[in-house]
Amino acid sequence: MAGVQAVQVSRAAAALPRLRVRVPAVVTPTLLLFGCSLALGGFAAWLSLLHVASGWVTVPLHVAAMVGMFVVLHECVHHAAGRLTWVNDVVGRLAMPFVSAFGAFAPARFLHLAQHRDGVEGHLTPWNVRGPAWQLPLRWMLTDLWHVAAYLRRTAERPQWEVAESLSMLALVPGTIVAVVATGHGWELVLVYLLPQRIALALSAWWFDWFPRRLPAGARSYHTVHNRYPNLPFYRYPQAWLAERDLAPAPAPRPAAPEVFHALVVTAVRPLTGCAVEVAFAVPPHLAEEFRFTPGQHVVLRADIGGEQVAHPYAITSCPEEPELRVAIKRLPGGRLSTYATTELRPGDRVEVRPPDGQFSVHPSPQGEHLVAIAAGVGIAPLLPMLAHALRTSPKHRATLLYVNRSGADTLFADELTALARRFEGRLRIEHFRTDERDPDLRPPRPPRPFDSIGSALAICYERYHAGGLDAKRLRALLACRLHPAKVDEWLVCAPRELAGVVHALLAEHHVPESAIHSELFWSAEAA
Repeated sequence: MAGVQAVQVSRAAAALPRLRVRVPAVVTPTLLLFGCSLALGGFAAWLSLLHVASGWVTVPLHVAAMVGMFVVLHECVHHAAGRLTWVNDVVGRLAMPFVSAFGAFAPARFLHLAQHRDGVEGHLTPWNVRGPAWQLPLRWMLTDLWHVAAYLRRTAERPQWEVAESLSMLALVPGTIVAVVATGHGWELVLVYLLPQRIALALSAWWFDWFPRRLPAGARSYHTVHNRYPNLPFYRYPQAWLAERDLAPAPAPRPAAPEVFHALVVTAVRPLTGCAVEVAFAVPPHLAEEFRFTPGQHVVLRADIGGEQVAHPYAITSCPEEPELRVAIKRLPGGRLSTYATTELRPGDRVEVRPPDGQFSVHPSPQGEHLVAIAAGVGIAPLLPMLAHALRTSPKHRATLLYVNRSGADTLFADELTALARRFEGRLRIEHFRTDERDPDLRPPRPPRPFDSIGSALAICYERYHAGGLDAKRLRALLACRLHPAKVDEWLVCAPRELAGVVHALLAEHHVPESAIHSELFWSAEAA
């Protein structure tokens, strides 16, 4: 089919239960920890600077406050302080100076996520576990300097704004320290800031890097849960332990459709583009149960062409509550069945159809979820009913569609998508990517006029158009902000192998569990 292969690519990871935890817009426990750590640090500074208590009392208080800030920073690095990206960015940057006098938030985030992404054992920092035992405490106290050096070696591949942030913090905080020392308050600075920070770094490095290597295999610990669910807020870890303890066996796959074809009458053949049609079939009442389907499934069509039977699967484009069964068919060069269907098939003809089959489906939680669908070309065929059905069945569901086509003339179901976006009033957002930059949809219908930019900002628009395809750079930018995995519950992918491979690789980089990814690949050749 010039469309979708009838094999589901992703599967639920049996060893890792899917935690359906809806992270709030702002995670209150993380902000409380930030506030308590800040208050504790301020109280300890007051005790120290006014000589109310000795360093034996104030330094441990400062250390406790800075360890708390480390936890907050770590949560923000993993976007676990809430779904709002700006909350993670702001709180992470506020916490950073308490954790390190030399580091910056964005570079620290990049390095830490790279350790997760590269599969470093236990996401350990190499500096913290190498060398003789007597060196380790000193290494732990200087671990932030190792991170700064590691980042500076990679500045050529990083965005300019991120490098600028790193260099600014590298100059600002140490410069402030030099200025304080020059005023004669060096000893106070050591007691209030430098010494507690080094001790807090050493404790954090021991806890996060050295200690995990001493745990027995299979031990239930923070490290085990964090490695499996990096974006899970720290206070939800007990829920993860319980989920793993109570993990039920994976559900059995749906039984395959019987190898029985039924002759169905074609009721309509509707052109979608110059080379694609939507074919509707009437399902007799006595076959209604056999042809019951779940959005995302497909049927196999079979026809006698030139004295030879040719069969091929096509995605169902109708919704379960609709009376007709419809499929989308795009003509391919040399495709006998697709050519026949797009050029010769007429209403009243009979075509042999095998009952619905396939594992490509999604069952959103009744509490409401954010679905992100990524399609290219005829890959929209199974996704259209999946999105429409999910949005129709629950007013709490939201969806974002990233749809790649050559131009508007090649876009299947363009009017239906626009109607859906308007019907659900913002619960469906569509981002169109057009590889033909001459496409009229990419250009305004008239020259720009004064106040157009203001009008565009105030206008309600559920569809946006972008010149060019959906490449790794664009997708990575979306994952870093609007479509951060912490804001998305399910991912639906129906695209050619090249694009699907990029999507899967980037989702893996962001630690999206396989059970949250539902994928179907294109089949570019007709079945003989």
